[in-house]
Amino acid sequence: MALLLINLQYDKDYASSNVNENFIQYNNVPIGFEVYKERVFVTVPRRRFGIPSTLNVVSRSSRSPALTPYPGSENLVSVYRPRIDVCGRIWMVDTGLLEVPGNRSQIQKPAIVIYDLKTDELLLTYELKDSDLVSDRSTGGLTSISVDVSRDDCDDAYAYINDLATNGIIVFSLKTRNSWRVSHPSFAYDQTALNFTVAGYPINWQDGIFSIALSEASDDGKAYFHPLASLQEYSISIQDLKDGKVDSIQHLGTRGENSQSGSHDYHGKTKTLFFANVAQDAILCWNVENKMAPENIGIAVQDHKKLVYISDLKVIGDEVWVLVNQMPRFVYSVLNTDENNYFIFRSKVEDLIRNTVCEKK
Repeated sequence: MALLLINLQYDKDYASSNVNENFIQYNNVPIGFEVYKERVFVTVPRRRFGIPSTLNVVSRSSRSPALTPYPGSENLVSVYRPRIDVCGRIWMVDTGLLEVPGNRSQIQKPAIVIYDLKTDELLLTYELKDSDLVSDRSTGGLTSISVDVSRDDCDDAYAYINDLATNGIIVFSLKTRNSWRVSHPSFAYDQTALNFTVAGYPINWQDGIFSIALSEASDDGKAYFHPLASLQEYSISIQDLKDGKVDSIQHLGTRGENSQSGSHDYHGKTKTLFFANVAQDAILCWNVENKMAPENIGIAVQDHKKLVYISDLKVIGDEVWVLVNQMPRFVYSVLNTDENNYFIFRSKVEDLIRNTVCEKK
C-alpha cells in the first residue's frame, strides 16, 4: 500500500502566529481525512487542549508534510470525518464541542459546514435543530457524514450524519435547508460485542451507529450501516431516509468474530464494501451480491503494526484510502514520540480483493 506520513507540526508561518502559542503537539491526533486532487484534508478534533486548527490541508506529493490550516476555517471548533461530493464540495459536521475530559464545553451549536473546493469559499453553515439531537450527549456522537447528490443537480443533495452517542441518523436536505432525525434499535451498540482488544488494550466503547455507506442508485439506493460495537450489518433504503422512515431496515447478517469495524465505504464497480476492522488491525471486504456471513467476509490486508486503529476509510475512485492513528494507545497508554504514529495509506481496489472471497470469478 502506498504511504503518506502525517507530521503533527504546523507550517512555519502558522507556527509563528499568536494562535499557536498554546500548541501541544502530543495532543493533536488526526481522526478524519478526505482527498481532492493534490490536496489531502486532515481533521484534528478538539478532544484535548493545545489544538490550534481542526481542519487542515497537506500535499499528497509530500511524504511527511506539515499541517496547514484550511483558509477560512478558524471559526470551526471540532470536525471529525468530512466528505467530498461529486460537485467538488467538502461537507463536514462542526460539533461545536470542546471535548476535553473534565472540561467538556459546547462552544457553539453543532452545524453542517460546506466549502467549495474550486474557490475555497464557504458555501453554507447550517445549524442543526434542537429536534435533531436527543440530549447534550448527542453532539459528541456526530462523527461522520455521507453525502448523496443527484446526478443532474448539485443543489439536490442530502447528507446523512451518524450519532453514535445517542443512536440516530440526522438527515439534511440542501435544497430545502431542512433536517430531521431517524431512530431505530439497530443503531444501538450490541452489549455482546463490547469487549475486544486493540494493540493489547481492552476496548469497551459503547459506540452506536458509526458509519453510513451509500450504494449507487442503480443498486436500488441502499445505505449500509453498523454500530462500532457490533458484529452485524444492516441496510436501509436511501429513499426511506429521505422520507424519514425506517420500514425498509434489514438485518443483512453477521461479519463474524472480531469484526468490530468503524468507517466503511462502497465501491460500485465491484459491488464491494470495505470495512475499517479495528479489532483485527485489518481492512475487511464483502461483495454485497453474496450473503453476509463469516465465510463471505475477506481480510483484504492486515498489519499489526501499521494498521493499529484505522480511524477513517474512504473509497476514492478505484482506490481505498485509510487513516491510522493508534487511538487506543493514545487513550490508555503513551505514544512513542520518536516513532511515526500516524499514517495515510492507499491501495487499488483490485489489489485488495485479489484472491479473496470478495473477488468475482
